Amino acid sequence: MTDPRLRSAESGAESGADAAARVLASFDASLAGLRAMGGERLEERLRLVGRCESRLAAVKAETIGALARRDGEARAADVLRNDVKQSRGSAKRQVKEAGRLARVPKAAEALAEGAITPQHARLIAEAAEAAPPGAPIDEQELLTAAENEPADLFGRTVREHLNERDRGDLEERRRRQRAQRRLTWKRHPDGMFELFGRFDPVAGGRIETAIAAAANGLWHAEDPKNRSTAPQRFADALESLVARGGGNNGTAGAAQGADLLVIVDYDILAGRLAHPRLVDGTPLSAEELLRLACDANILPAVFKQKGRALWLGRGRRHATKHQRSVLAARDKGCVGCAASPNWCQAHHVRHWEHGGGTDIDNMCLLCSHCHQQVHTDRADIIQDPHGRFNLHHRTRGRVASAAPDRARAAPQHNTPSGNRRSGNGTGVSLPLRC
Repeated sequence: MTDPRLRSAESGAESGADAAARVLASFDASLAGLRAMGGERLEERLRLVGRCESRLAAVKAETIGALARRDGEARAADVLRNDVKQSRGSAKRQVKEAGRLARVPKAAEALAEGAITPQHARLIAEAAEAAPPGAPIDEQELLTAAENEPADLFGRTVREHLNERDRGDLEERRRRQRAQRRLTWKRHPDGMFELFGRFDPVAGGRIETAIAAAANGLWHAEDPKNRSTAPQRFADALESLVARGGGNNGTAGAAQGADLLVIVDYDILAGRLAHPRLVDGTPLSAEELLRLACDANILPAVFKQKGRALWLGRGRRHATKHQRSVLAARDKGCVGCAASPNWCQAHHVRHWEHGGGTDIDNMCLLCSHCHQQVHTDRADIIQDPHGRFNLHHRTRGRVASAAPDRARAAPQHNTPSGNRRSGNGTGVSLPLRC
């Protein structure tokens, strides 16, 4: 005679299997409906797939969080690794991310509705954790931006949001950030190595600038008919800097020849420097500024000083080093995707071929990819009412404008919009290359 408890367990198992089968059948029907959206509806189909990904990510995070609360984080990570076949590192990371997301309920709800992507939700959750005590993030403000900005541009928005809130003890903030620094590497079965690092803004900025300078030198030395890809060149640059002395003849501690751009306001009335910051807006403490200034090449110019012309007209085609410094301070990177100024080119909004001048208000920073989008008529440069340039991607089937250039507003000769001034309006921004 069969034990009733066994019959009950078997019945429960069958019910669970039936429920899983029903869910999978419904999911298969949804997939079939998506695949049926072909032809002219491919873009709509892709948008729906994105929303489904977001909603599934929300369900996954909810499930991981519930499992971690019930059985502990270690058990949740074990299930992800053993049953879902995630790597140990990925499993632990997903458990932590699920915990962070639970602490930003509005972002979790937006993800569950498919209004934002998992990348946006992760950025908001990380910002909430990084916000200083007593100055929490404005979750609704970030959600509004997340619904309108691609994830790369939204990352810059989040950084600026945190910078606005963390105006307290910058030295303490930097100590917190430096405490999170790490560098690890992993060796794959085929013998290849993969590096992972996390650095505070100043250290990271110096590393990025040094690698960019070394990669630029490698690019100039390459055969134009047989170039490396950008990631390959960065890997070669890192190897050169670390293992071969970075072109300094092996001299330890020698300068790398790379300039880190620091922006400082000069308060004319007070006669002092104020509001030092990196190009991306990250504020610097007085101690950090002094340490960087020890090795700084201070440019003898402010943004509108006559001795360093920022409006060169038709007399020169390519932007000067000084113009690029001002563009970096104003645009903070590619206006299309927020790529670092180190990877950007100065683009003429009104093209040089069509009479455009090499003037600061006729140029903006674009990475190679976004630059190509503009020159192949797949995107336009648009100037907003505040004078900031943005990249607008064209929709499928849109007819190209008959105008030779596609800026929506004619540039005016004024101070670059990124030129921040002190609160009393008496400051000018001075770029230092460190």
